[in-house]
Amino acid sequence: MDFSANGKFMAATCDDSLASSMDPAGAAARRRKPRDRRRPPAAPPSPSAPQRISTEELVDALRPHLLTPERMWALGYPLELEPNSAKAVVYINPPPRSRTTTLRYTAWDVNAPEFVPGCSQSDSGRGSLGSSPRSDSDEEADTVEHLCVRCDSMYRMTREGENLSQSCVYHWGRVSQDYRHTCCNQPLGARGCSTARFHVWNGTRPGMNGPLEGYARARSPRGGIYAIDAEMVYTTAGLELASIAVIAADGRLVYRSLVKPSSPVVDHNTRFSGIRPRDLARATKTLRDVQNDILGFVGTDTILIGHAMDNDLRALKLLHGAVIDTCALFPHARGFPFRRSLRVLCEELLGRSVQRGSAGHSPLEDARAAMDLVLYKVNEERAKRARMTRQISMFQPYDPLISAA
Repeated sequence: MDFSANGKFMAATCDDSLASSMDPAGAAARRRKPRDRRRPPAAPPSPSAPQRISTEELVDALRPHLLTPERMWALGYPLELEPNSAKAVVYINPPPRSRTTTLRYTAWDVNAPEFVPGCSQSDSGRGSLGSSPRSDSDEEADTVEHLCVRCDSMYRMTREGENLSQSCVYHWGRVSQDYRHTCCNQPLGARGCSTARFHVWNGTRPGMNGPLEGYARARSPRGGIYAIDAEMVYTTAGLELASIAVIAADGRLVYRSLVKPSSPVVDHNTRFSGIRPRDLARATKTLRDVQNDILGFVGTDTILIGHAMDNDLRALKLLHGAVIDTCALFPHARGFPFRRSLRVLCEELLGRSVQRGSAGHSPLEDARAAMDLVLYKVNEERAKRARMTRQISMFQPYDPLISAA
């Protein structure tokens, strides 16, 4: 099986002798042309032929890159609270900096007392996570406070999900190395360049989150290697799954579906999700339907690949232990918790442009990009081992018995 670039290659050949027989005049002209004795310039090196690798070899090559449970915990992946409980806990690292004040990062201790789960066993993980304690006053008894993930301001919502705050003014771009917002090139701390009708939150808070209900996991091995990418929208309960795509190692589309959120949508996040109201209007599958579909071909030993897939698995409410994350495979130069974007990785390593359209991200494009990044890593490692093997063989001592044999 040829996994490089999804197995799609084209080649063109030309037989010079056949061309000469079809064009005798041209062949005679070439014979009469005086020979140029100067050495022709060296042709640019042609790209090496794609390495062929079987599924078994690919699985063996990927095993060293599987995230350990400790690494998954640090990256914010959902982990099962108790065996067969269908409940999960998630640890979210605090942001490395405040987007409006300082860039200093303070390390948090996972084992500190403030990270002990404070929710009751009956908490669904949707109402109190990321919320401030309820006030004793009658006025605030029916409201909850959240931190807006776009503008870093606190805002209030009713328990039914009604937003009680004003519009959200924020920067949608990242902060560059020279402390400027990439969306408008304004310095860090400048007033936001974009406005949204409502504030939004992602459903989690820094530190321990849980127990979270509604999670599912595979119960038997099925094998296979798949890349997953999901797109989410903001609802009153936080980020919820709205679209998902799954591809195989050879680039085949295995599964794709729109998903109907279970809570009212606050913001479709179209700039990044690519989801519009008309898309969700024709969505028929629920999160539980998608979980059942995916667990139909994903087993306990199936390797799942993605970029920042902790977000995808939390949106899918899926517990899985065999994961390769391109954020960990190609870490940021400044170290965790900074992460390199999928767009930058594809440009630097694959020479490919992704996430450039104005219509938002495509889960199919992003899943294929994540898969190709992993295959690129595997091929680079195989080529490096081959070079080392050749170098070692060159320096082996001469043995006449072996040479004679």
